[in-house]
Amino acid sequence: MHGHFLQLCVIQAVASFIHLEPKNATVLRGSEVHFNCSTDESWDVMTWLLGGRTFLTISVEHGPLGRDESVSTVNHSMSSLSVWELVLMNASFSPTVQEVTCELLPTKLGRSSSALFVQEKGNVRILESDQSVQEGMFVIFHCQASGWYPDPSVSWVVNGTTVDRSDCNTSSLQDPSGLFNSTSVLQMKAETSTTVECWASVSAARAHQSSSVELTVESISENKVSPSLWTVNLSSRRRSVADETRGKVNLGYHAEDVKSSGHHDLRSRADGTINIISPPRVPDIIIFRSQNQKEEDLSTLYYKGGKTVRRVTTV
Repeated sequence: MHGHFLQLCVIQAVASFIHLEPKNATVLRGSEVHFNCSTDESWDVMTWLLGGRTFLTISVEHGPLGRDESVSTVNHSMSSLSVWELVLMNASFSPTVQEVTCELLPTKLGRSSSALFVQEKGNVRILESDQSVQEGMFVIFHCQASGWYPDPSVSWVVNGTTVDRSDCNTSSLQDPSGLFNSTSVLQMKAETSTTVECWASVSAARAHQSSSVELTVESISENKVSPSLWTVNLSSRRRSVADETRGKVNLGYHAEDVKSSGHHDLRSRADGTINIISPPRVPDIIIFRSQNQKEEDLSTLYYKGGKTVRRVTTV
């Protein structure tokens, strides 16, 4: 009889409970987070605490006491079980785990606690802008992820494929506020034009933050100029001095002796076409005379102690 009584007490003790769930909650700062406190114990007052500080009190007779816009409650109780749901409307960031506690008075079991982990989603950017490089060159990109908690996961994606972490160099520092700032460096060989992305994320975020730049790779053959194109460019730039000066006297040229026997050669050279690029040289000289010009008119081109010659410089 005595043993049966002890067994009944054990069964009753196991059946009585106070339970808070979930036992662990991880959310982003500013998110809603839900907790349910349930018990089959009799109680008068339910107190909720966050980090050891009371922020909500519920009376079994009157319900929530006071009003706090940062929280809301829902009563899911049944005849044999008390269940109250707590909703934190705007989870506050803390660089440490926050303890959420449901405490019942009076009760033998007293309280139950859960861990609240609030994360922070920062920003990410690639420091370099879009780049255009030669094929085969090595390029370096720097990615900066700022204002995260905990230390974010940083990865590189090139042309839709995640780069192996061993090919990147990533480091992090935690500032006095508890937030992490990470820097990742990627060095890669330019083989084809592609999109380079840097991703950063924490576990509570549904999606990663990203930054991207365009890498344009130019093949070496694209930079070669064909000989025919070079020749065309040179030909298009061939212009005579007569075209440039429009028949005006070249006053910048110093006179020199011109032999009559050389006129034919000079005229032939003037009629020729220059096919190569050569260093600057003394321009050719041509003396023109109209059919109506008398021989004595040429004598006026000369004077004692020197002579003045009208000439056209041909390039």
